Amino acid sequence: MARLWLHGPGLVPGMRDMRLPGAEDAVRHFRSLGYEVHLRSSGGRLVVLDEGVLNVAIAYAGEDLPGIEPGFQLMAGVLATALGDLGLDPAVGEVAGSICAGRYDLAVAGRKVAGLSQRRRRNFALIHAFLLVEGDGSSREDIAASFYRLAGASPEEGIRRGTMAALRELRHDVTLAMAADALMQVLTRL
Repeated sequence: MARLWLHGPGLVPGMRDMRLPGAEDAVRHFRSLGYEVHLRSSGGRLVVLDEGVLNVAIAYAGEDLPGIEPGFQLMAGVLATALGDLGLDPAVGEVAGSICAGRYDLAVAGRKVAGLSQRRRRNFALIHAFLLVEGDGSSREDIAASFYRLAGASPEEGIRRGTMAALRELRHDVTLAMAADALMQVLTRL
């Protein structure tokens, strides 16, 4: 089963983020600005959501679940194929200094456009990704950096500007509808 959805302005910090000394203050600050803030149940660090971020999840239930690495590879492959169908040339691998950097980041022109995570339980796996489609990467970087600053993060947890981009920054005619359609075309072939 697969699902695509959009979310309003929100932050989804990971468990490690919520252990920072000022995390609760950072959460209160962003809630006062109208952001929804929810703890991530999947692995990883803070994710910044807004109406330009397309979320995708693939859920598996039963005895024959893919392993952790095959799950990441599956989702990375889905995203890479969809991005290729949109005329982009994605690469899989960590984009250091990006929001929620991980081994299965997807980058175009060296800038992160998608990140992956998983939630696993006995007989259940949820493989999740965010895809930055509209808006701009730098504003999301600024929001994440502000959260970490307010939360009292050490400098090495900082976000480097210029590491993130929305697809629309890289190919100006890409829309949410186009990205969703490209993903659904790939997901229906699974």
